[in-house]
Amino acid sequence: MTAAIIFIGIVLFLGQVFSSLFEKTRLPDVLPLMLLGMIMGPVTGLVGPEDFGRAGEIFTTLALIVVLFQSGIELKILSLRGAMGQGFLLTTITFSILTIVLAWVTKITLPIPSIYAWIIGAILADNSTAIVMPLLDKLKIAEPTRAILFLEANLTGVYSIVIALALWGIADTGGHLSAKKVGLEILQSFGIGVLLSVFAGFFWMRILNRVRYLENAVSLTFAFVLLVYGLSELSGGDGAIATLVFGAVVGNMRLIRRLWLKKLSFNVLTLNHGEKTFFEEVEFIFKTLFFVYMGMSMRIGQIHLVFLGLLFALIKLLVRTPCVNWCVSKSITRSDCSVILAMCPNGLVSAVLAAMIAQRLPEGGDVLKDVIYSVILFSVIFSSLMSFRIEKGGLRWIGESFFMRHKHDKEALALPAQADTENPPA
Repeated sequence: MTAAIIFIGIVLFLGQVFSSLFEKTRLPDVLPLMLLGMIMGPVTGLVGPEDFGRAGEIFTTLALIVVLFQSGIELKILSLRGAMGQGFLLTTITFSILTIVLAWVTKITLPIPSIYAWIIGAILADNSTAIVMPLLDKLKIAEPTRAILFLEANLTGVYSIVIALALWGIADTGGHLSAKKVGLEILQSFGIGVLLSVFAGFFWMRILNRVRYLENAVSLTFAFVLLVYGLSELSGGDGAIATLVFGAVVGNMRLIRRLWLKKLSFNVLTLNHGEKTFFEEVEFIFKTLFFVYMGMSMRIGQIHLVFLGLLFALIKLLVRTPCVNWCVSKSITRSDCSVILAMCPNGLVSAVLAAMIAQRLPEGGDVLKDVIYSVILFSVIFSSLMSFRIEKGGLRWIGESFFMRHKHDKEALALPAQADTENPPA
């Protein structure tokens, strides 16, 4: 027990170190955390996921709840308006095609039932906001491009959660896959979850001011998030969807009232800086420990699954290329299109969904988890390296070869100069 406590302390300390190193190296902390877990687990055999027992399953669920609630808080409605058209088009088309292609490749390469292949496709079509946004902060790109990627990263997470969990529900009950059944599962899960979470959001924001006077008030909001998840599951909805929507309602409460509920006669609040900081810290702790746990869970002896993960990461880039070219406006420069292409890493949502579903599937669970973990590893490496090279002026051949219908970077630079010439200062 003492050794485990010391190990957790070291992991959390290293997580902060890796996060700080990202500022200089552009290497997301996901990679060293996963590698640390792999060294501690499958490489040296010092510890494994079986050592955690039922605690591993509970920890995985808690990690998902925290990540989804934090993602909902960070989903700002107003920041999505500028990229809503082409961002929504890019996200929907890319996600749909990727899900179909990845499910088909999974079906022909792995001896698993079709529904498991569709689950893998839906999970892998996601892009990680937690990885994309820090990478974007280091890149000099146009604001429309940044808005498009922000919308895509958030929206793909919603798509992936809703569809993957709907498919999981069908697989868990032994049902046959059909478009009608998937649609009904999504409507039921989403409908109950949304209604419950919207009501819970207004209720909690209404009494939040009174709650803040209580001792340890910040932790009470976290406790209420757990209640929202549990009550949604008990009522026939999906707890993950309810948690995500509850976070979005809490994060946008004042805007929601100003735009749509002006006639409300009572005041509603939102989370203050201290409460948001608390959830950011909780997310950091769960993220750090979970990625190490994920590395421990990887079966690197299954080399064919590792190479399949590499194949899937490459397929994501190949499928995204024509989607970016035709779904994004021609006014977006070729170099910015290359950045959009590179920003497709899987992350914590994909990992937690994979772990959750793998624990419940009667067969194929370990295979599903191994493939998705491998894709996360390679997709993060590709996105990091490509974004770094693009920032340094490299990989120009990508824009010149695949995005020829878009504006050349030299043209974009020439436009402001031309405008200054035509309209000289008085």
